[in-house]
Amino acid sequence: MMKKLIYIIAILFISSLAQAKEGVLVKIFDGDTLYFKTENKIDKCKIAYIDTPENSYNDKLKQEIEICKDIPTKVMLNAGDSATKHANKLLKIGNNYSYSTYIKNSEQICEVSLGNGITFSEKMLLDGYAVVWKVDKKQKEEQNFSSILTYAKNKNNGLWGDNSQRGEVIKCLEKISSQDSKTDKSSYESK
Repeated sequence: MMKKLIYIIAILFISSLAQAKEGVLVKIFDGDTLYFKTENKIDKCKIAYIDTPENSYNDKLKQEIEICKDIPTKVMLNAGDSATKHANKLLKIGNNYSYSTYIKNSEQICEVSLGNGITFSEKMLLDGYAVVWKVDKKQKEEQNFSSILTYAKNKNNGLWGDNSQRGEVIKCLEKISSQDSKTDKSSYESK
């Protein structure tokens, strides 16, 4: 009986960590950072489970430049612009979206529903503009997102099919993400 009670309490605690929200999209900062207006408050959301190339010079891009030494900064930013433009095709400023949130390292992490059972994270991966952000996923989720990424790579979707150095950016970003999953570097986070 005690084990059952502890199990129920644990389920309630875990489900209370994720919060369902609905809000108006007010800004697409880049391919994995969105801003929603909910109840007269602006929510900054790092998109769950994915990482996209940066479209502006910041600390995260500095780290990527250190690792991706053969790729010019301008090319890296151009790949980030491509991911941001793709996010703008998938989402519309001023539209209302349902999303769930949780907090990790004082950063709000969001998963946005696009309807029809697909999320923004899955679509960015499928279309080839993101890699799997492996920092905090459960094994089942990681397998699902890794399968989507493999499909996008095999089909040469988005940046994966770009034969210029922009295609090298997404490959380097995947390498960084894989290293982060092994070391769990929380310093390699969003802007």
